[in-house]
Amino acid sequence: MRATCFLIAFSVAVSTASHADSSATETRDSALRGIEVCFRRNEVSSRECKNLNKDVETLVALYRQGDKTVLPTLLQFTYLTDFYGEALVSDPDGFLTAVSYLPERGQQAVAAGIAGGMWGLTRARFDGIRATLMKVPDSSSNYQLARACLLTLETENASFLVNYFPAQIFTGRSGDFHVHWFSRELYALGEKPMWTPASGNERTYRITVLPAFRARESVTLTVMPDETGQIKFRTSDAHSHRLNVDSPHAISPQQVADFTAALNRIQFWQLPTEVPPRGFDGAEWILEGVQDGRYHLAHRWCPGKTPFGEAARDLFILVGHKSSGGC
Repeated sequence: MRATCFLIAFSVAVSTASHADSSATETRDSALRGIEVCFRRNEVSSRECKNLNKDVETLVALYRQGDKTVLPTLLQFTYLTDFYGEALVSDPDGFLTAVSYLPERGQQAVAAGIAGGMWGLTRARFDGIRATLMKVPDSSSNYQLARACLLTLETENASFLVNYFPAQIFTGRSGDFHVHWFSRELYALGEKPMWTPASGNERTYRITVLPAFRARESVTLTVMPDETGQIKFRTSDAHSHRLNVDSPHAISPQQVADFTAALNRIQFWQLPTEVPPRGFDGAEWILEGVQDGRYHLAHRWCPGKTPFGEAARDLFILVGHKSSGGC
């Protein structure tokens, strides 16, 4: 009797598990079909795509339950930043192997998703993901991919690594975002912080131009004790993947004096850090200066031919480049 009861219970358990497996498979296949149909339609607002978000959420849930077969499909939705970080930390080798099958552009998109996209990550999540990527051994077939993801992670969240600006320099609701954004761009350009002068005698000026769709550019002028200047031009592409740095060259004391006179004409050291209005796209211009132990920054959107814009462009002229940033 006991054996009979055991066999009945065992049969019920196997049947239940089999039904559950079958149900999960059907759910997965239905979600995959829905996503495939939506992709073929290639129009998110279409009738075929009305359940797209639900289908993606279904695959995320199935992955968390242990179905790793859905990961290649989920890697097409690079807005899943929290999920990507979670999946990478929980299964580094499996996640990176799946990413490695993507074309280079797809790998870069996933790396940006891991890094949190334009808004970045919280400090705790950044630290966890960074530690995971740094632990991938150089003997791993995924080592180079892990390093590429690490570079993107650090660049996109550079404000956790480098303190480019004094506290509260940008005000308003967008202040933290500006610190995050501008730190990312300066880090991608390989620039160092200016706001903690090494000595009271240091004199350095930097203009950074951040166009919406073009290469980022910066020019740094360091005034030497003999009043000559050393000036350097840097640029990185719109995706911050390629950095070019020109060799520094010298400018004369007269050229230095002409530039500092232009700063004095616009009363740079008294300019407010930021002023409205701002628009969309265009270009951000960030002019920094260190002089007599003092740091100042003035940020303007599309300054055009204003005195500020002309003074800032003087640095590009001195380095032998015409800024392509526009505005």
